[in-house]
Amino acid sequence: MKKIVFYLLSIIIFSTSNALAKCNFLLNIGDKKNDQFVEKFTEPMPMFKGQFMLPVPSPEVCPNDQLSMDIAVEYIFLGEPDNMNLAALRMIVLNDGKNTESDKLTLMNYAKKVYGDFDTGFNPKAYNNFEVWENGQSIVVYKRTTNEEELIEEELYISNLEYDQKLGEFYNQMEMDELKEELK
Repeated sequence: MKKIVFYLLSIIIFSTSNALAKCNFLLNIGDKKNDQFVEKFTEPMPMFKGQFMLPVPSPEVCPNDQLSMDIAVEYIFLGEPDNMNLAALRMIVLNDGKNTESDKLTLMNYAKKVYGDFDTGFNPKAYNNFEVWENGQSIVVYKRTTNEEELIEEELYISNLEYDQKLGEFYNQMEMDELKEELK
């Protein structure tokens, strides 16, 4: 009987800790910006005509995940100021010149815990690649690459197929408009 109680108690504790491990972004991809979101954070800032962004320190969104203040959550919206939809979330590591935050493997471990394990080789700190998870309509991309200055660029991109395509079309249109301006 004691073994059964211990087993059930272990399952409850384990499942509760996993339930607390997921960030609460307040909005799902495709949701309209709402009053609850604005009250908790603030209004998203205009980036380009039709696109808005709001950076938030990850501990405000993921209080139970031990994520650092050096990991930002960027909310990316498409639309107009009074009618915008969440198109993507980006969790971005804000490294110093020594890659201190990326060397802790915090975002990599979060991605593995929430979205699924992936092969990082013998030394995870040397990982220089990306991993993609597609589940139904959702798409998640973890990227960790080293740039020319030897700084690690690390992020977790979260969207769905519909809004990932809309973002791609938005950026393509921006490039076409820029090219037209250059050719004038």
